[in-house]
Amino acid sequence: MQSIAKSAGERAAQTDRDRVVSAEVVSAMRDAGLFRALQPARWGGAEIDNAEWLDLIVELARECGSSAWVYSVLSAHATAIACFPVEAQTEIWTEYPLAVASSAVAPTAIARRVDGGFAVSGKWSFSSGCDYAQWALAGARVENGEGEAPGMIFTLIPFKDIRIEDDWHVVGLRGTGSKSIHVADVFVPEYRTLPFRQLMDGNAIGALDYETPYYRSPRHAWAPSGLAAVGVGIALGFVGKFTAYVRDRKILNGATMGDLDTIQLKISESAAEAEAALRVLKANTAEAMAEVAATGTLTIETRARCRRDQAFATRLSMVAVDRLYTAAGAYAIYEGNSMQQAFRDMHAVAGQIVLNFDAAGKSFSRVMMGRVPDDMLL
Repeated sequence: MQSIAKSAGERAAQTDRDRVVSAEVVSAMRDAGLFRALQPARWGGAEIDNAEWLDLIVELARECGSSAWVYSVLSAHATAIACFPVEAQTEIWTEYPLAVASSAVAPTAIARRVDGGFAVSGKWSFSSGCDYAQWALAGARVENGEGEAPGMIFTLIPFKDIRIEDDWHVVGLRGTGSKSIHVADVFVPEYRTLPFRQLMDGNAIGALDYETPYYRSPRHAWAPSGLAAVGVGIALGFVGKFTAYVRDRKILNGATMGDLDTIQLKISESAAEAEAALRVLKANTAEAMAEVAATGTLTIETRARCRRDQAFATRLSMVAVDRLYTAAGAYAIYEGNSMQQAFRDMHAVAGQIVLNFDAAGKSFSRVMMGRVPDDMLL
């Protein structure tokens, strides 16, 4: 990953301008087998440990937040594919063993029951990695009978049936190419669908065939850690960028910026926050996986704590970046300064709803008080 991360860093500014991750970087990750990190060994994947996966994301995010975000999403979704019936896994990975699925998980489309499956129509925004994916992991609401509340399912839809809308004109994580995608009355066979709660609760039919805990874990107890790790990597990279920037920089009175006590303290505090955030993510996922391995599931308390700490780690990372960006001064706002891109990317990471501390923190408190959480991500 080190050489790939360096390559991504060299292309980071161009990635930001192009609004898509460099094809060379994606090809290098694919050739190195990185997208197969969490793919089941049965299908040729590496099935690596969560901590190792987080380290890969962090190393890449130090250099390019957008490249790391796309990698996190596409690699994590291998575990979601593994939760679908074996017929779906066989279709996807027999045809192309390196196949990946982009994000379209919010149930914003409508699925209408037809013979043998569903006809799906709708639009999903924020489909990270769609330019390089063969499939989309797409959420939908099922039309039920009159007076019945709609059910929710996940579907797997090939990109040959999808139209990509190039509407990704944003401030941060520009290079993720998280465009909107559309389908119109696309047929999805039953075996390429999965009840929403089965994937969220970790008891999907496909997952029962695998021993590795992350296939059988409630999804949001661990998967968003990969997104939070992007923020951690950006923060750690920012500490390095800022330190290099101030080390020999002269200020108006002739003093060296790096010799100022206040600057040195800011570096130490931000570094401590970013490193602590990574330790929190690793400890959380390790404890959750151990609990799944021992009991087959997670308590609601563990799920709420994991959600809380993913968001808290993201907050720590953002505070670390903001402190140093503010201290960097006016030159940090120039487009040619990599710190401004990292600042924008960090705030885009923190804006992801699954990493929002107000929502995650509230859910944790409700669980601790014995109340029913109103959080569909738990």
